[in-house]
Amino acid sequence: MKNNTEDLQLLILNFKKGNTSAFKYFFEKYHSKLTSFINSYTNNPELTQDIVQDAFVTLWESRDKIDSSKSIAPYLYKIAYNIFINNYRKHVKESKMLDALMYKTLIDLSEEDTDLQEKKLKQITEAIEILPPKCKKVFQMSKLQGYKYAEIAIMLNISVKTVEAQMGKAFAIIRERIKKTGPLILSLIAKHIYHKTTNTWHKYLNKTPI
Repeated sequence: MKNNTEDLQLLILNFKKGNTSAFKYFFEKYHSKLTSFINSYTNNPELTQDIVQDAFVTLWESRDKIDSSKSIAPYLYKIAYNIFINNYRKHVKESKMLDALMYKTLIDLSEEDTDLQEKKLKQITEAIEILPPKCKKVFQMSKLQGYKYAEIAIMLNISVKTVEAQMGKAFAIIRERIKKTGPLILSLIAKHIYHKTTNTWHKYLNKTPI
């Protein structure tokens, strides 16, 4: 037992010095277990492989920080978990930013054109009403009740990815519904753009010295 511990410590010391054979040993020893560990969080084999690969790269780059008197496994697992958390937070942030932008695009109408605003809001309301039940529930919990995706996932006993998929589906249906607006809404939009552009140019010309 003592010899095994000493051999392992020697491997870690060699690894810290940049020995690639030692790195290969740890890679082969922990790759499969680490993959299973991370996949239990992601449930996405492709993403899991990316995280595991990044974890081993980080392990190699930060090898000088390793304590040779301790097992390398906890350090490696912590690296992989932190990469997963950072990726998850980034994904959620980007998803929420896109989500907010898409939603704002749907309802951010001209304050100068009440007819257009009312028409659009009515269409969005009607589009929400025709959403499939599960899709509608997720959309309302997110947009009307203000729940976060993770909270919705817990309350409905579904995954966060399912919540994201349902939100994407909801936006697609709403956008498609609004596309079928007919000549009236198109003329209102055209009128809004014309007046907004004209007002912008008038302000510019009034401020520009001749």
